[in-house]
Amino acid sequence: MMLGGLFGGSLVPSQNIYDPMTSQRLILQRNANYVLRVRAGPDMQHLETVDVNYEHTPMKIDTPNFKGYVSVRVFGFNGLMSDPCHPPPAHAAYFADGFSRKALYSIQVVGQFIGHGLTADDIMFGNYFDQRLPLPPFSGLFEWFMKRMDRTLVLDMKSDTPSATSPLLSTVQKLSYWKEELHGSERENVPEVNNKILRELNPIDGAFDSAGRVAEYFPIKDSLNKDSKKRRRYFEKASHRQKWKVRSSDVYAFDFYSPFIDVNHQCVRMPNAVVEPMPFFDADMPLRYECRSRNGRHTFFIVQFELIPASRTRPLSSYQNRPRRQYRDSGYEREILDPPPPYTEEA
Repeated sequence: MMLGGLFGGSLVPSQNIYDPMTSQRLILQRNANYVLRVRAGPDMQHLETVDVNYEHTPMKIDTPNFKGYVSVRVFGFNGLMSDPCHPPPAHAAYFADGFSRKALYSIQVVGQFIGHGLTADDIMFGNYFDQRLPLPPFSGLFEWFMKRMDRTLVLDMKSDTPSATSPLLSTVQKLSYWKEELHGSERENVPEVNNKILRELNPIDGAFDSAGRVAEYFPIKDSLNKDSKKRRRYFEKASHRQKWKVRSSDVYAFDFYSPFIDVNHQCVRMPNAVVEPMPFFDADMPLRYECRSRNGRHTFFIVQFELIPASRTRPLSSYQNRPRRQYRDSGYEREILDPPPPYTEEA
């Protein structure tokens, strides 16, 4: 659950009573003034722009702590890609078949945790901030409610560097696991979703569903489990997490997503049709997910959603009837490159 539970109207500092007109105006202002960019990497010093919704170029991470791929999908994404000349795909295959009702964005990771003596209790995943949060009155009541919803949640909301994290294996929506040396049967037709990952890793049968998305395929007490709720309840107990050894030869594939948080429009969409601006997410405060060791000594990977002022982007001449954009990043002008070559199986 993590900080997603805070993204409700009752914790928006500027609003005590829901006003749909005011909320809509704030959302439109954000959309007009900012462009979404997603970056990922092994640590804060090595973040690179992710090609959101582009299945053929997942971001590869290879460090002494983690080796694998990171993919990010955002429903209706119209933000910045790694090459400003290359617009995002018009349609993301990940959200096909009505899956957008379950996920408005997705962080998917497939890889191996490198280290000695790691257990499921050591690997934490959640939100981290670099500045104090403007918490409203009675926020302690909501923290209590969040901990009731997620019993493994670790909150540190009032410090100078707030965080809200949970053990990885008890918080992600989908989780598959297999040994590195095991491989699945040859696929006649590889789906568009996770196309490159499925071709390169050839995971065991059942780890990904027929559409290419991560499936629930995780052993519990020597029996195969395909129920994510059962797995999450099992790892609520610290004793179970401490007994589960995370070895370098183990491959984990997991998908974390939300049906409520719309990062593309920086708003929260609740089931009762209430739409409100997303708190704790603006140009000065990115929405950052990190996977760290519980003791904080090791960072495995980071995914950061950030807003770039639209004034720093400007349309350029079209290339094959596609819009070209140029933007400033860290004080220098990005070089405008040609779109990447078409994908081939050998690439």
